[in-house]
Amino acid sequence: MAPEASPPAEASGDGGARQRRAALAMLAGWMGERYFRTFRPLPGDEPTAFDALLARREARVGVTIGLLHGDGPPPPGAAALEALLGGDLADEPGGYALWVPPGAALPEGEPGLSGLRASAARACAGLAPGERRELRLPVTLALAKVDAEGAYVSVAGPLAAEWTTLSEGVGGAFHLDARALRRLPEERAELDVVIARVRDRAAMLDTEEVAQVETHDYWLVSRLPLDEPSGATVFGAAPDFDPGDGATVRRALRALLARAAGQRVAASEAGEEVEMTAVLLGAPYAHAEEELATAALRGMNSAAWSGADLVALAADGAVRQLLQPRSLPWERAR
Repeated sequence: MAPEASPPAEASGDGGARQRRAALAMLAGWMGERYFRTFRPLPGDEPTAFDALLARREARVGVTIGLLHGDGPPPPGAAALEALLGGDLADEPGGYALWVPPGAALPEGEPGLSGLRASAARACAGLAPGERRELRLPVTLALAKVDAEGAYVSVAGPLAAEWTTLSEGVGGAFHLDARALRRLPEERAELDVVIARVRDRAAMLDTEEVAQVETHDYWLVSRLPLDEPSGATVFGAAPDFDPGDGATVRRALRALLARAAGQRVAASEAGEEVEMTAVLLGAPYAHAEEELATAALRGMNSAAWSGADLVALAADGAVRQLLQPRSLPWERAR
């Protein structure tokens, strides 16, 4: 029998609760693969000074978990979509996450909501634990030919980095509003399809003519490496949150590291023994390589993380190590 879907996080008054639990499951799975040991989250009712505990045999790992968007709200409509997807995935064992790209808004009406729900459910079906998969969502871009002279395409949105490729061989000057795209595909072949559609449409335009380019946005779903939290978790922030703001990232990371230091002191004073500590930051990045947390960490005084054995980031359906442990407790015990 499939596990019963967990209730929406907002119902408990904490919109980030499911996101933090999903990030914790991802960390446990990542540590297991990297260190060739089994880690599992302990029930939340076990007394601890940390946000969560991972168990390795009889040993404990203290984990401090934070979200880059802090206590800010999840995307509007996340709870309703989690409930719908949870029902759709009732026959699929395990837990799943839908990663909402930064700046994206969940559709509130039809047919957008049903389209996203159906696409996400199909993409989740058959995923192995820890596996990721992209899903295509239809979007419309606006392309305008502003001049008959030149060979140039100015771009607003995530495709801006591809303006030179878009400009190759076009006849005239164009402006492409690609802000409806929130996440570009990981495969270059898929991106080339998007670019080809824009270039083909540009070849048919007259000066001062505006046309629509129908293409796809590439969102991501993943299956959590553990079965908890079961059902579906919508991982993202409100559309107005900008994870590319370096000052925001630095503030969030400093606050998380300071809280981790306080939890380590509290655990020591309470006689709570852990074999290592981990700091985990969850972030709504479209692609993990876009994260700014590594640069923010390197720009800090090393005293800020001196007590942390591991600092990691959960984003885009994967875990990224920001600070590597100097040594591992099971190696020191040899």
